[in-house]
Parts: sequence; structure tokens; C-alpha cells
Amino acid sequence: MNVITNLREKRRIKQISFERSVLKDLRITQVREQFKNTFDKLIISDRQHKRAREEYCLELAVESYLLGARYSRFAYYGEPIEQIQIRSEKEKDWLTYLFYSSVYGRKDKVETEFYRDCNDFLSNCWLDGFQKGERRYRLRLR
Repeated sequence: MNVITNLREKRRIKQISFERSVLKDLRITQVREQFKNTFDKLIISDRQHKRAREEYCLELAVESYLLGARYSRFAYYGEPIEQIQIRSEKEKDWLTYLFYSSVYGRKDKVETEFYRDCNDFLSNCWLDGFQKGERRYRLRLR
């Protein structure tokens, strides 16, 4: 009798192993320093809440890094980076909004300068993950 294989489960296992391998290249201390240099003076709360917000923002930065690594697969098959960025725009915007609301508190009116800072920070994380993922695909280190 044959075993029935669930393709979603296999795909998820493959994705998790790829993400683990890509995370080996990430230096969390470097991301933490970039975050502190950019946003540390803007987070105004007591020490415990500040630490929790910082951890959440770093988690979103890592998620953006992994998003870039996931989308690097399309570059391996010849798609230009501009199209890949358009393809991932919806997910990047959602991460940026979550990051913005975490740093500046929940606001319905998005202040463009601060939102742009958050978007730039996460775009750098996305691009870093994209480059590392693309390198892994090219070297066949999946």
C-alpha cells in the first residue's frame, strides 16, 4: 500500500529548512545596532515596554529578511528585481505598517516621514535577505 503525501506539508517542511539555512547568515547583533541607531530615541516608554517593542520590531525585521530570501527564488529563474519587489509589495507594506505602529504607537494617520524611515529600514532587511537567498540559490545551498 502506498503512503499518501500531503504536498502542502512537504512544501512547508522545505520552506522551514530553507529559512533555517538562510537565518544562519543573519547577524542579529548587526540588525539590533541598525535598529537602535535609527529608532532608539523615538521609542518613548518605560524600560520594560521599550524592550518588548524593540524585540517585536526585530522580529518584524527578521520576517522581512526571510520574505526577501523567499522571493529571491524568482531572481534565480531570471525575473528582474523590480518585478520581484512589485510582487512582494503587499506583504512588505503590511510588515511596514506593523513596524510603524509598533515604533510610534497605533496611529490611524500615517506620518509620511516616519513611515518612510520604517519602510527604508525594512526594505534594507528585505534586500539583505534577497541577496543572501539569491546567493544560496546560485550556489545550490538550498
